[in-house]
Amino acid sequence: MKHLAILGGGPAGYVAASHAAAHGARVTLIDAKPLGGTCLHQGCIPTKVLVESCALLEKFKRADAFGLKISGEISADWTSLKGRFNEIVSMLGDGIDQLMADRDVTCIRGYGRLLDQSTIGVNDQTISPDAILICTGSRPKAQLGFNVDGSVIGTSDDLLNWSDLPASILIIGSGIIACEFACILDSLGVDVTIVASGARLMSSADKDVSVVLQREMRKRGIKVIFNSRITSLSHGGSGVEAFCEENIIATAERALVAVGRQPNSQDIGLERADISVNTNGDIVVDDLYRTDVPHVYAVGDVNGRSGLAHAASAQAKQAVDHALGRHYTMVRERAIPVAVFTSPEIAYVGRSEDEAKQDGLEYVIGKFDLRALGRAHALGEISGFVKVVVAKDTGHLLGLHAVGPHATEIVHEGALVIQKYGKAEDMRATVHAHPTIAEAVLEAVEDALGQATHKPLSNKRQLNDVLQYS
Repeated sequence: MKHLAILGGGPAGYVAASHAAAHGARVTLIDAKPLGGTCLHQGCIPTKVLVESCALLEKFKRADAFGLKISGEISADWTSLKGRFNEIVSMLGDGIDQLMADRDVTCIRGYGRLLDQSTIGVNDQTISPDAILICTGSRPKAQLGFNVDGSVIGTSDDLLNWSDLPASILIIGSGIIACEFACILDSLGVDVTIVASGARLMSSADKDVSVVLQREMRKRGIKVIFNSRITSLSHGGSGVEAFCEENIIATAERALVAVGRQPNSQDIGLERADISVNTNGDIVVDDLYRTDVPHVYAVGDVNGRSGLAHAASAQAKQAVDHALGRHYTMVRERAIPVAVFTSPEIAYVGRSEDEAKQDGLEYVIGKFDLRALGRAHALGEISGFVKVVVAKDTGHLLGLHAVGPHATEIVHEGALVIQKYGKAEDMRATVHAHPTIAEAVLEAVEDALGQATHKPLSNKRQLNDVLQYS
């Protein structure tokens, strides 16, 4: 029986432990904190609980549009909201503990470090397993000049612990965390200003997706300042001031620093094991997630490959399978979907249009607006679209991009097709249920291949120009 030791109990570590134990390995899981990692305790789960509460609150605000009459004031209570997500986090945490017990995983509460290439030290004991998985995750990034104190200027970890919400907030950053919190806080009545260093929000998403997000944020009253790289933040009696060089470009009662995350690769004994990190502090790994030491793997945020919880879990399973000598399926990073719980939701997988262009690929685009769907009107959410990028020569699906209701669910159709190197024609030939938002995927694919059923007849293509793929 092989013995695996795992440093870190987040979505990489505890999933690795569960998977390894289920396939006959002896597993030791080491973490100084409760299992579940940032995802469960400060990230994915508590924020999504808030997202659902805010979505319900926004529905209530528009009750008249749904033919409903609601009397009395409807408002959010921050203390109650925190109580709800803490209760859910606690329940899910207990579930992970029970899962480990069910699989006879030895869980050690402590801070583990590599003592050499084959030994881990934790709580005055040493462990010498057959293989080691480093799954220590990441933490919010904040430069020295941002003066993060946790109470007035904080990171995403700090905000969820605030006893109350400010009247106004500056959000420094323009990525997933920044945009999700902007929508949450706006729904909860906070005056939100985003300060972005670049020319658009969510620069990792397709440019058309960014346009819709920015438009919807403007409608909500969220202010966005573009092309402004903050060099320092300061706070006094009047609130927080954001400086770009020597100029104050924005002020608010508090600030949220959401400029990315950095790997937890320090003080875990990498130097004693001769394991390399890059200039960002990411542990260097190969496609099997092996470090410089073949029996030591690094998966999840700590290797800098993705930064997504579900990607960390997928990497963990592959690494475990390889370490145990089992058949494994390589993680296709292009096929990992991204889900962003803004309002409206954003999701994408594969290449964006710009990436296809940069890669020198010949491609066609298909696009379908949600406002043409009956389901979108029933939901009262008609802003958004589905867009597909299709290889012109072969018809393979290169990318799927969605913005609007249920985007984070329908993206998996594209993920499956890309994972299987499938073609857009496979999606066109798949019957989609009516009335659903997923119908927009079918229509977008039809648009790419020739003519969408519910889109005005195109003058750009004749019938014999419709792309045909075997």
